[in-house]
Amino acid sequence: MYQKSMVTRTGLNKFQALSGAFAVKIAREKKDPLYEKLIRFKKAYRLIKQQIMNKYGTKAKMAARAAASK
Repeated sequence: MYQKSMVTRTGLNKFQALSGAFAVKIAREKKDPLYEKLIRFKKAYRLIKQQIMNKYGTKAKMAARAAASK
């Protein structure tokens, strides 16, 4: 279930990340309405981001290539 991260974390950062993950897991198990709200907004975020990528994706890729080549 847990994967290795490519980001090096300090002990405090690791603790904060794990406590956040477990809080979400517990909320999901208890069917908390806040968890449902979190998922709903996460889906909306992804949908809107996809729409933005469809609209500006070509220009964004050109800008990313230019930035990466510097």
